Amino acid sequence: MQTDITSPGVTSNDQYPENEDQLYVTPSELASKLGFSATEQQIRFAMSLLNGHCNRRTFWPSEYKERLTLPSDRLEARVSYTPVIKLIDAKGRYGYGRRDKRTMNMINYDYVAALAVFGNPPRFTNIDVNQISFYEATGEMWFPTGLFLIGFSEVEVTYVAGFVEIPARIKSALAMIVNSVCTKGIGDRTSYSVGRVSRTFATPSFIDHDVEMLLEPLVIRSYM
Repeated sequence: MQTDITSPGVTSNDQYPENEDQLYVTPSELASKLGFSATEQQIRFAMSLLNGHCNRRTFWPSEYKERLTLPSDRLEARVSYTPVIKLIDAKGRYGYGRRDKRTMNMINYDYVAALAVFGNPPRFTNIDVNQISFYEATGEMWFPTGLFLIGFSEVEVTYVAGFVEIPARIKSALAMIVNSVCTKGIGDRTSYSVGRVSRTFATPSFIDHDVEMLLEPLVIRSYM
């Protein structure tokens, strides 16, 4: 079964490759199925370029830990790395609400305000991962309420994400990068001169527009 970017391809017994250094495509597969010839070293160099472009450590299943801020009045958030295979651990804590959403009398019965009175900082408490619902392809997660049905303000999630089988999209992009590396060479340089001042730069052309379009849905972006 071919796995694509919307189908994690997780087996029922959660068996998946544990070696993050495993090649995305072997030299023999690269030659027989994609029509490119390359050594293992060239493939690994292309993999490093591909991973760096997508801001990922690897596309194989790997463990990640993220701290997420939940939107006001909502108990959902989205993790960065997809597809999500399984949740390992989760913790949540309460935060201090915005002043424009709090009343003068709320301090009399608000749980978080009570913690503030005693001087304790918000602490993380365990969340049962079986109570967390998530959508594998997008990384969306829905969290349960905490003590006194109060929603958490911040959660810390440990999870496994990645592809059990490397999709054809990634293999195709990798083959195009390998071809570009073999054709242009790693030592390719571009020189610019203005008057008597000249500079030489490495040409960032191993990942061209076509490769960028293939990898666009897989790029991890962080917004602060």
